[in-house]
Amino acid sequence: MESTSRTWALSKLDTRQFVVLAFLMAIDMALNKFTVGTNVLQVSFSFVAMSLIAKWYGPLWSMLIAAVLDVVNITIINPGVFFIGFTLTAVVSTLIYALAYYRQDHTSLWRIIVAVGLVLLITNIVMNTAWLVIMYHTAHDWPSLVAFAIPRIIKNLIMYPIQVAITYFFLNNQVVRRTTKTIFS
Repeated sequence: MESTSRTWALSKLDTRQFVVLAFLMAIDMALNKFTVGTNVLQVSFSFVAMSLIAKWYGPLWSMLIAAVLDVVNITIINPGVFFIGFTLTAVVSTLIYALAYYRQDHTSLWRIIVAVGLVLLITNIVMNTAWLVIMYHTAHDWPSLVAFAIPRIIKNLIMYPIQVAITYFFLNNQVVRRTTKTIFS
């Protein structure tokens, strides 16, 4: 029972942990700056930084940071139209990552396959498609939803194995393992 309650606690960070968190936030902002695509269909590699934040800081810190980063990215880094739905998407994505990766010395390939699959399906395809239809289309009907969903499904099917491989490499390489032991033990 104690480990479950500690998972859902906003733990106190020491100076090193706070600096690493700030560094990961900066990496996330930099990776978000280099998105490819249009407003409707974008490819970004910011999932790498969010996966590490989720692995090291747990659900509450990760969700808080995801919300803050979403607001900072849309207002300062890549100015655009703020929509609270995308902030909710970022929070849900990070929650899924945190539930799968937090406190895992070696994150198994199966955990990564499931977590990435859930994020791509629930947040990227379902939630983001719904937000885009709400924002950009006057007719909120099935044909509009399908028109927005099909390119997003294709993009996420292409990105799925790429994201799984990159996440597996980053979460399980020696540098991350040493950093985990040095800073979070």
